[in-house]
Amino acid sequence: NETSITPADCDTIEADAGVALDLVNRHRRDGYVFGLFRVVDAYEQHIEHSSVLYLTLDVLETECSVLSGKHWETCEYSDASSLASNSVFGQCKIITYTSQQLKKTPKLYGFNCTVSPVPPDLFECEDCAVKYEILEVTEQHKDIAAKALEKYNSEGDHTNYFNVDKVEKILK
Repeated sequence: NETSITPADCDTIEADAGVALDLVNRHRRDGYVFGLFRVVDAYEQHIEHSSVLYLTLDVLETECSVLSGKHWETCEYSDASSLASNSVFGQCKIITYTSQQLKKTPKLYGFNCTVSPVPPDLFECEDCAVKYEILEVTEQHKDIAAKALEKYNSEGDHTNYFNVDKVEKILK
């Protein structure tokens, strides 16, 4: 059979890209949920009773941890005043597989996301009341977080106690 790769249908691709991005976010265990900024490229390959979707997406990091399990559309993005030093943008290449015969939801075949912070000189904000800077996470930061949570545990009447699993971002 012929298995040509063709450009994806523009009318449905944004919904398919959103589903694919949600699959990527559910697969990740570190960081923050990626939100869809735009679809850069999309191709489909039909093989007998299934299809493979090849996507290239521009993404922005939201304020939701991937551990929250939240869908990317329900997460907030950084506000404009902290955009210069708080935002992370990047690109994800995603491959999904869908069986038309089983009419199943797409399965994540593979993905690769490359992200980096927005360079501070890209956004100059003279009128911003508060400026943020992302700091590298150190042992000192982990100790501060552990002590703060220890205090929270000791002051509350909780049935469960909390422990720091990981410090992901420090803002100054």
